Amino acid sequence: MTEPSIAGDTSARTAAALTVEGLTVAYGAAEAVRDLNLHVAAGALVALVGANGAGKSTTLAAISGLLRPRRGRILLDDQDVTRWRSNQRVAAGIVQVPEGREILATMTVHENLLLGAWHQADRFEQGVDEIFGHFPILAERRELLAGTLSGGEQQMLAIARALLARPRVLLMDEPSMGLAPQIVDEVFAVVEQIRAEGTTVLLVEQNAQRALAAADHAYVMETGELVLEGDADELLANPKVVEAYLGESLSGEDGLAGEASG
Repeated sequence: MTEPSIAGDTSARTAAALTVEGLTVAYGAAEAVRDLNLHVAAGALVALVGANGAGKSTTLAAISGLLRPRRGRILLDDQDVTRWRSNQRVAAGIVQVPEGREILATMTVHENLLLGAWHQADRFEQGVDEIFGHFPILAERRELLAGTLSGGEQQMLAIARALLARPRVLLMDEPSMGLAPQIVDEVFAVVEQIRAEGTTVLLVEQNAQRALAAADHAYVMETGELVLEGDADELLANPKVVEAYLGESLSGEDGLAGEASG
């Protein structure tokens, strides 16, 4: 028997391309992201890396609709979604796994998952059964309060909750943050499986080495601007690129589990 997809029944939700054109996002007078252009092909995994404060998380917040850009456009395939509310973007297939996981600690694992399927309640239980098949630890803890889970289990819950929304484009913000190396390996195995099954993924990750190893293509941000892009394996293999832009995030614990606000 064929094993079900980690993202459930995706037959009615094909992966979408994501395009960002001239994106500028400001907090008051300060521009955190300036004239950013990037493209994630349908079914690709693209990494967005850079140091703390580079503007990575701000970029994801604008794409998911949590922040309104000052300028620029955001396209889902050929559909301009720049002025859509965040719930409209989720319904259309732009789904984010947030930095810090943001699970609801006083609700059960099952209740947290319910939130991921708010716009398709008719298929919730089927989707949950599929998710539990791929995340057995969550099945074991189904009725436990989410706040009692370990950090790695909470990250798996955040990913599972996002997958229940059947994303066409999955935005992942620092999925390795604060996790032990073994758990980071498990999280990236899930990320790579999601990409292998055809879901489009835009991955923000301070652990540049792991992100580039998993990605097809990558963009490097510095102080709100894109400074470099290219095939991920070529960037990872270029010592001048590593020294100039990625040095700290490729060395030691800072890159593995650093606290990232960018």
